Amino acid sequence: MSLDENVAPSSRLLTVTELTARIKQMLEVGFSRVEVSGEVSRLTRPSSGHLYFTIKDAHAAIAAVIWRSTAMRLQFLPQEGEAYLFSGHISLYEPRGAYQLIISRIEAAGAGKLAAEFERRKQACAERGWFDSERKKPLPALPQHVGIVTSATAAAFEDVKKVLATRPAWLQLTLAPALVQGRSAPASIAAAINRLAVMDAPPDVILLVRGGGSIEDLWCFNDEAVVKAVVDCPVPIISGIGHEIDTTLADLAADRRAATPSNAAEICCPARDELRGRIPRAGMLRQLFRQQVEQHRRIYASLLQRHTHVWQRSADARYYRLEQLRARLRHAAVTATGQARLLLRRMEKRLRPLQPVKRLQRQRLVLGAEQRRLQQQMGALLQQKRRVFDDIATQLVMQRQSLQEKRQQLNILRGKLGELDPTCVLERGYSMAIGSDGGLITHAAGLSPGERMQVRFRDGAVNTTVDAVEVSS
Repeated sequence: MSLDENVAPSSRLLTVTELTARIKQMLEVGFSRVEVSGEVSRLTRPSSGHLYFTIKDAHAAIAAVIWRSTAMRLQFLPQEGEAYLFSGHISLYEPRGAYQLIISRIEAAGAGKLAAEFERRKQACAERGWFDSERKKPLPALPQHVGIVTSATAAAFEDVKKVLATRPAWLQLTLAPALVQGRSAPASIAAAINRLAVMDAPPDVILLVRGGGSIEDLWCFNDEAVVKAVVDCPVPIISGIGHEIDTTLADLAADRRAATPSNAAEICCPARDELRGRIPRAGMLRQLFRQQVEQHRRIYASLLQRHTHVWQRSADARYYRLEQLRARLRHAAVTATGQARLLLRRMEKRLRPLQPVKRLQRQRLVLGAEQRRLQQQMGALLQQKRRVFDDIATQLVMQRQSLQEKRQQLNILRGKLGELDPTCVLERGYSMAIGSDGGLITHAAGLSPGERMQVRFRDGAVNTTVDAVEVSS
């Protein structure tokens, strides 16, 4: 039915109910989406949970209502005498024939100016390239250390801790407390991010979180100092500011935006159940282990075969050289013997008339001794080469054993290092006292009444003041 058909004069008599129904339909169709600004007056809150009030300006007023279900999800409720921007639709209350505005959303009167300022800042940051996807850093697949920037007393911090409690037990959490609302909040947030980034062992990822609120409450996250700190931070940042419908410039500059603080904690690290699902089953592990063992066996066999081949070639070369030397020595001995025999024959011919039998016998003995000495030297040289090869093989075995011992020592030292971690002491129920200068307090005598100190526990820290000092004798 068109609007013209609704307003056309009827050819028949209408009842009050019919006329009211037609007017109601016209109002709800023609004013299905209304935005109006005005001041709240005559605000009532009956036990039903609905809110009834009047929206007025200098010349007119209109009745308005916020149903209980809508009031429960609004970020704030209207206050008597305050001005707001209202969104909703017009409806007609048939028993009284009165129309009223059904409110679905409320914004502070200054929200329009803030929205314009938000767009101006957003454009300026975009021109600087702060929102470009190319500069965003990838998140670590399995972080060991998570930094958190928020208020220590905020509900968002508790939500993050609850989620991270379902993550692996090795996860280390470091809170950099900061103001997350008010004029001092931007500088405090930027300083907290910088503190985490310059730590000796900085976190693998940083969570910038805050609970829901109005645009004014979240305005500090649109400050240039906060956006620049997010952009310049070398550590990946996940933002979880407000609810899913809330968007700040810090969200746009962050390396990853989450819908809520809890969602930011879920994104930064997989849950233990998810990690268990990633781990292969025992049968697969057994098969993988056997494959690794078989691969190492093949590598070892290949290396052994290679070393054996090299040793065999080296031994063959040595044997070949020894055989050559032995052949040369044998040839030289035969030649020398032949020459000596020839010489002896000549001398026999010369000395035969003189019968030099004894002298000839002595020469033969000397020649035999030289021949035996040469054979002994050749045998000793061969034994020496064999011993050198055996020593090399023994050294290889000892080096392999030494490598295994050093691996065992490394595992022992790694375990001792984990036992020396201060967080392990806190997990056993102990605490640490930190002085106002940031140093560790180890003696009560170093304190004085009125001095500020911080006591750190496993799950957080407490700031306190010394009332009295009792030093044991």
